[in-house]
Amino acid sequence: MTIAGGTALRVTGAVKTVAIDVDSVLADVMLVWADEYSKRSGTRVTKKEIIRWDIPTVLPITPDQVYRYFSHVWKHRWREIPPTEPDIGDVTKRIHRKGYRISIITKRERPTAAYVAMWLDLHRIYADELLFVYDALPKIDYPFDVLIDDAPKNIVDIIAPKSAILFNQPWNRDFDWPVRVDSLSEAEKLL
Repeated sequence: MTIAGGTALRVTGAVKTVAIDVDSVLADVMLVWADEYSKRSGTRVTKKEIIRWDIPTVLPITPDQVYRYFSHVWKHRWREIPPTEPDIGDVTKRIHRKGYRISIITKRERPTAAYVAMWLDLHRIYADELLFVYDALPKIDYPFDVLIDDAPKNIVDIIAPKSAILFNQPWNRDFDWPVRVDSLSEAEKLL
């Protein structure tokens, strides 16, 4: 097939999209969140103690406080948030080189978006697109072939041809899901 000007156009199969969550998949934000909670509450809580996604069922904190702490951590402590594994930016580049389109998709409070973008740049995370979700539209309604996420609520309703990989965290250990990983590197091997 040729296009205007005689340039050859190669028609290939559709590119598959891998959607990757930010919090607790790329960014190990709960380490810093637990530290912030500990400072504010005068107790010592670790990420390992947060064994349910619904944090107010584990700790004496309101849902509004949970979001305020997340916003504070992303706005004021974003440089302290470690990646979930060393050289995670290289992993995203390898996934892309395998032929996947990478969509970073993250639900969050609007004021934290710029800080998340700076964090992604700091860690050289490769992305073809960055989607900040501010409303209640479920992630499954976005275009992707494979979703990598730590929240059971984001993957539970996924049906073929879409698929999902659950990123292991203390709050999803009891959730029954067939494909689980401990790192993005491990997910890369499954793609």
